[in-house]
Amino acid sequence: MLTCSLGGVGASFTDTMLRAVALCAMGILALAVSACSGSGRGDGQGSSGPVASGGTSKTGGRGSGGSSPNGGANSGGVGTGGRAGTGGATGSGGLTGSGGGSSAGGVVGTGGSVGVGGSVGSGGSLGTTSVGTGGIVGSGGVVGTGGRIGSGGTTGRGGAVGNGGVVGTGGATPGTGGTTTTTTTPPGACQESTRGSHKWACWPVPTPPSEKLPHPQSYTDLGNGAVRDNVTCLVWEKANPSTQGTWQASADRCAALGTSSYAGFNDWRLPTRMEMASLMDQTLGRTAYASPPFTTTSGAYATGSYWWETIQGINGANLAWGYGSNGMTSNAYSLAGTNFVTRCVRGNGTGEAPNALAVEPANHYTVVNGETTDNYTGLVWQSGFSPTLMAWADAPAYCTSLSLNGHTGFRVPTLGELSSTVNEARVGNAVVLSAFPGTPNGCKDPKYWFWAAESQSATADWGLSYCDGFTGTNVGTTANGVNTWDYFPTANVRCVRNGP
Repeated sequence: MLTCSLGGVGASFTDTMLRAVALCAMGILALAVSACSGSGRGDGQGSSGPVASGGTSKTGGRGSGGSSPNGGANSGGVGTGGRAGTGGATGSGGLTGSGGGSSAGGVVGTGGSVGVGGSVGSGGSLGTTSVGTGGIVGSGGVVGTGGRIGSGGTTGRGGAVGNGGVVGTGGATPGTGGTTTTTTTPPGACQESTRGSHKWACWPVPTPPSEKLPHPQSYTDLGNGAVRDNVTCLVWEKANPSTQGTWQASADRCAALGTSSYAGFNDWRLPTRMEMASLMDQTLGRTAYASPPFTTTSGAYATGSYWWETIQGINGANLAWGYGSNGMTSNAYSLAGTNFVTRCVRGNGTGEAPNALAVEPANHYTVVNGETTDNYTGLVWQSGFSPTLMAWADAPAYCTSLSLNGHTGFRVPTLGELSSTVNEARVGNAVVLSAFPGTPNGCKDPKYWFWAAESQSATADWGLSYCDGFTGTNVGTTANGVNTWDYFPTANVRCVRNGP
């Protein structure tokens, strides 16, 4: 059984941060862009981020970062005429319940061999609750070849069948006539994650198909208003309503889909920051959702991820992560804003609540001599990063020339891959520091930005700031020593390669 653990989170803030940041670069309107600007200053850590209408920027304080199902036989035992399987030993504890008389003839063979008449005759139906009154052992019951009753397979004093009569682990295949209930998965079918986290990528990161990388985005239209992601196994709402509203209205709408069993599922919810990142394809331009299969509207796409300060109750923050229609993400969307829409999602088991810190999955990273392997996405990362800041155009050559532990084949990561390294349980340098030591701690300076492989235009290249994990393009400006949040003409690069 895999378990998750999470370290404590702390922060240091020394004065109140200004909260006004531009959102026009977010591309929130799919067909039109509003012009706006903003700036702010941080404390000792620095802070800044794209801010939704009416929202405030973040304080750059620092935090600290952060089953396999048991199979059993169906209760109810052997069906009418069922013969014991060869070697299919009954697990200990398979007692019949108390409260009824023993059926005549139901004899346990010495040493666990099946007695004559081991099959239940008609009239002596073996229900999951009781044996019929006067249940008679049917004549002609066939003894399964080699079928033996395991220890503890004794007849109880009553008619009710105990729930403990499970087949012991390692039981052999049933003999002729024996029946077994199994769950099989068709070849190539999705295996949903059960790692207990929705805020981390516990699956391979989908990549833009045009990049010709492993795990290209792939979807199956289920024909019922839902779309399955064939890489992450998440099931998404195909077309979200265009009506905009508050964050809570979006959350309530997703919950209502579950109540109504929309598309046959009852576990619909808001997607997290990372789950939304898995849908993004920044190579598509100003609308970063694949179409088909998705239909995209204007508005800020809400997520089920509150920002760190909001979770910690710091500075009265009331912010959540959100996405523009162009795939840009910000931690500064006001929960009270009224321009939210959402694309609901379901699947991959249970996970963190919106107001809970991200729970890092167990055995997340393996670090060996400057290489960090993500054991869930399968990506192998450069633990460090480039020794100097560089232009976006120079990043591919740096990664191509990189050799670590005799390994080559490094490349500039996609924005989705880069997003998978963000630790939402920290700010300042929002990573797992034991996996990525030395990551710069701060905001609003090029040295806190890292290049991604995608470019939005000839003059706008994508990057991610580890201040919190927000993304943007390098179209910002600087004046009188004050940078806008998206000012990074140069940046770092942390290279990645495909795992074995």
